[in-house]
Amino acid sequence: MTENSKTFGLAEKKKVDVLVKFLEYGANLAYKIDNQPDMKKIVENIPYFSDADYEHKLDIIYPDYESETYPFIINIHGGGFGVYSKDGVYRNYGLRLAQNQFAVVNINFRLSTHATYPSQVKDILGAIRFLQKNYEKYSLDVNRVFLSGDSSGAYMAAMASCIMNDPTLQEYYGFYDVQPIRALALNCGLYDFTTFMEKDVRFPLKKEIVSMLFGTTEYKELDVFRYTSVLEYMNDKFPPTYIMDTQKRSFDQEGMRLASRLEELGVPYKTNIYERKLNLPHAFYILSKYEQSHEVLGDIFDFFNQYCDTN
Repeated sequence: MTENSKTFGLAEKKKVDVLVKFLEYGANLAYKIDNQPDMKKIVENIPYFSDADYEHKLDIIYPDYESETYPFIINIHGGGFGVYSKDGVYRNYGLRLAQNQFAVVNINFRLSTHATYPSQVKDILGAIRFLQKNYEKYSLDVNRVFLSGDSSGAYMAAMASCIMNDPTLQEYYGFYDVQPIRALALNCGLYDFTTFMEKDVRFPLKKEIVSMLFGTTEYKELDVFRYTSVLEYMNDKFPPTYIMDTQKRSFDQEGMRLASRLEELGVPYKTNIYERKLNLPHAFYILSKYEQSHEVLGDIFDFFNQYCDTN
């Protein structure tokens, strides 16, 4: 943690620790009961930085056909910035995401339990840079790159897209000269830390989660906070976007705010907000037991395939 962590009190940390343990327990249980997808070719634990940190590694999952190059989806896991990894339930989801024509890159990044923002976003940018430099080695088509993520992972996918298309953010994050992203799949995501705190987003411990991420309850006073809003920094170069959420204790209002901005900017998008009566929890689509999980997967394939042609 940074020096700012001293303003993140013990009471708040205890609440987050309880949430982390609950989420980890739930993820482990979900993995045990989840239907295991058919195994595919996987290149595991590729370091995208020159260190030995497990959080700086990624996996590449290949679809079941032979090709010289594969269009690919970079998938960013959720977990409130502080839990989960590319393994477990996200390995299963990555295998399902590779059922179509796409290879899938599952990414780890530094978690907020020991690294404050913008460490997480810089890790995602580092992984993207690594893939753009090493695509030939892994038979990836650098001209057909897609991003997806859920919850905090959706935020980071969207934020990375903002950085790629805004000069102010490029300078601040030190990230230049990148290949464009073809399209995004943003599921159950947040897109602005201020609007996320509005009363219409009902989610447990959201204040504590964000304070842990920034290392302080006074995160709005930090210089970096000015460079964190997807909704503010989006422009008309933002990639076409598929937006999915559920109305049961999730971030559906954030999804609608994102859709409104895309409409204003004239960027193609599709929204799919599941009604509360369906009783679908936040980020449900990661698990195969829900009928709607397969619908979402099909929607993502259909949306991405619209932007996969290189002509």
